[in-house]
Amino acid sequence: MTKTQTLAGLALALPTLLASLAPASASAQGQARPLSIMVPQPAGNPTDGVARKIQPLLQAQLQRPVIVENQPGAGGSIGTQRLLNAPADGNMLLIASQTEPILTPFTLRHVKYSAKDMRAVALVARLPYILTGSTKLPARNLSELAAHTQAAGSQGLNFGHIGPGSMIHLLGEQWARQSGSGINHVVYRGVPPVVQDLMSGQIDLSFLPLGGATLQMIESGKVRAFATTGAQPSPALPQVPALAASDKKLADFVYGTWIAFLVPAKTPEATVARLNQAIVAAMQDDSFREYVSSTGMELVTANSLPDVAKFYDSETQLYEGLAKKIGVEPN
Repeated sequence: MTKTQTLAGLALALPTLLASLAPASASAQGQARPLSIMVPQPAGNPTDGVARKIQPLLQAQLQRPVIVENQPGAGGSIGTQRLLNAPADGNMLLIASQTEPILTPFTLRHVKYSAKDMRAVALVARLPYILTGSTKLPARNLSELAAHTQAAGSQGLNFGHIGPGSMIHLLGEQWARQSGSGINHVVYRGVPPVVQDLMSGQIDLSFLPLGGATLQMIESGKVRAFATTGAQPSPALPQVPALAASDKKLADFVYGTWIAFLVPAKTPEATVARLNQAIVAAMQDDSFREYVSSTGMELVTANSLPDVAKFYDSETQLYEGLAKKIGVEPN
């Protein structure tokens, strides 16, 4: 065979060779598609902090790019609906508390999804709420706060929360009813703006989740901590009493929140299992565990898929029940 014939043969074979390589190349590109962590709250929210801490660890576990996106608004329903509008293929995760998947659809009429449209993949942390107040309030402890709210009478104190039916709203309303305190609800788009107005004295009170920057703000004196919604004082704030132990009228006032990853309910089981394994492995990182404990949160260790499913179902029943108890109506 002459050199000319050899070159001609290669030229004829080249298109076939390139075609055979194309599927592998496309497959490799598909595997490199970024995984998106959807945060339905503003930057600075505790869920946002966890998402950004775990992002590089999850990226290493999955061997693919992982990005964090913030889509706040409407009680977290905007970001949550974006998850549900995306294909149920495991390429998008929602990081949320009970507010966005459970309470928001139960209390906002325009929201078309429900808690059952999602399933939890893994629980990251549990944490209590802290009844916090502006340092401009004359009250310095829980008993002084009780006296101050009684003195305010029908005028009430300004209470900030992140929307009707949100966990912070329900806690505020339930506390006001059980303690006989008057409050005026002031609505914000997320926890960070609540905190800003609390520090500046534009509002008087709020229940803040003990995560993110809350502990640092309390320790630095930027906001005042009156009580915890936990059954007992948090190890991170041992001097802050439990509301349930402060008054017989509040004996059953024990609530908490959590941070979890969720996907659409129709996501394939194998995909959910793979994501669960990657998240649990990422959570074992020492720096991540230190971050969780240093902000006052408790790392969750029971994370088998049956455990996670049972937890999500029980929390759905609990908090839909609380909303009904308070009498929240969809609006």
